[in-house]
Amino acid sequence: MKRYLVPALITLVGIAGALFAASRFPAVEGLGTKVRLPVYHGALTWATLIAFGFLLLAALWYLFAKSEFTWRWNTAFRWTAVTLWVIGAIFGFIAAYNTWDLSASQSSALQVMSEDPRLVIQIVIMCLGLIILLLPLVFEGKRLRACADVIFVIGSWVLLAWAMNVGDALHPDSPIRNSPELKIKVMFYLIMTFHLVMVVGMSSLFVAAQKEKELKHG
Repeated sequence: MKRYLVPALITLVGIAGALFAASRFPAVEGLGTKVRLPVYHGALTWATLIAFGFLLLAALWYLFAKSEFTWRWNTAFRWTAVTLWVIGAIFGFIAAYNTWDLSASQSSALQVMSEDPRLVIQIVIMCLGLIILLLPLVFEGKRLRACADVIFVIGSWVLLAWAMNVGDALHPDSPIRNSPELKIKVMFYLIMTFHLVMVVGMSSLFVAAQKEKELKHG
């Protein structure tokens, strides 16, 4: 169990730090302290997209090196990135439901949110990620799965780029980047940094789990 101690502590520090920083995020006019929900979600999303980048690099590294060491990290970043994206997608709907003004619409809140391209793409990527995790049930080849990781990450980035540039989106357009207040930007990036600490901790936990599994199976 010692191999899990440091990764677990790193993960807990990341989670606790992100939550604490989010709780100190300044209230804004209109949403008040409710703004902390979408801010936390946004920071988690960006940290997860960076984790996608780690997954892409690890997959390419494995395709060239083909070692067990590189495969462990490829697998670890896959599980970390997809897990956090699933959590982020669910949290995104919660944040939208609690902060978007849907009172002017005759449709249900769920229907209105389902028409927002960014939320829809989050769900699409989540489903693709879950398929990637289930690939070992169909294909055992590591090289093929690493190739699937590369396609998944690049495809996800393309889908997100499209969703962020399509019209009629209810999702606010880069509120942190467009904010004139330095404190808001600093707090957002602090939350994102703690999420990245969590990414490192989670990935290390998955690597430790793989090492233990290898030892048990000789």
